[in-house]
Amino acid sequence: MARIDQLLSFCTVVELKSFSLAAERLGLTQPTISLQIKALEGEFGTVLLHRESHHIMPTSEGKIVYDNAIKILALYEKTRQAVYQNRGDFSGNLTIGASSGPAEYPIPLLLGKFKSEHPECTINLQVGDSSEVIDKVFKQSLELGFVGTKRRDGNLYFEPYLEDKLVLVAAKDHPVAQKKRISFQELFEVPLIMQQPGSGATINLQEALSAGGLNFNDLNILMELGLQDSVKSAVAAGYGAAIISSLGIKKEIESGILQEIEVEGLDLYRQIFICYNRMLPLTNITKEFLAFAIRNKGL
Repeated sequence: MARIDQLLSFCTVVELKSFSLAAERLGLTQPTISLQIKALEGEFGTVLLHRESHHIMPTSEGKIVYDNAIKILALYEKTRQAVYQNRGDFSGNLTIGASSGPAEYPIPLLLGKFKSEHPECTINLQVGDSSEVIDKVFKQSLELGFVGTKRRDGNLYFEPYLEDKLVLVAAKDHPVAQKKRISFQELFEVPLIMQQPGSGATINLQEALSAGGLNFNDLNILMELGLQDSVKSAVAAGYGAAIISSLGIKKEIESGILQEIEVEGLDLYRQIFICYNRMLPLTNITKEFLAFAIRNKGL
């Protein structure tokens, strides 16, 4: 019979598309992860994963196992938390998701302070783009997610949490940074490095341009990278400019690594939302963290 640790390893490999990254996240060795996957494949009598280009992807049978395994893991964690709640403590795992903006600020501060008040709990932060985090909340593999966009779904609730602004940034020696202010029309000539299509920043920019009768595809996009850190590194190296969450670049702006450029006529204010699934009752520790996060918005 499949064990919880085997299912957890399998789901982590599927989500990260890598044995080595899964091993790093779970604090295990890569051979241990491989043995657990092989045992799981032996249990089901079929291959569950295969290599596709440079990533590990689930087979058709693997997708079936994954979709059900995340429900089993969620139910297992819910059961654990119910036991802790019955004992009247806040032990157990707090696992939340965040897109790259709030993962830079304020989530680390919130988690650090929460841990100091509840040292008995174990904290796991999963970072992805907004679409990935929302998908995990929808599939009930995450209870809470901090994201930069919403999705229309009756089972999902999005509570406004913080106001954020998307800003144009470049390395201080990049030509566009010398202007400090550009027109809205000039933006379409600036070589841009964008986050991947599922990111909240990209979705917000697409919606803002569409509302103004403009086409996102008319922007001069040099490349699309994964998470915000990759975009910041490429911009700092001088490869282009980026439109990015102001929450995630505070350090770079203050240190002078990146410079903000004002775009006349472009106001990209947005909400950071706390997302949770109405169909999944929150565990005791997650309820406590949600209340804590709301109390400490100005942290």
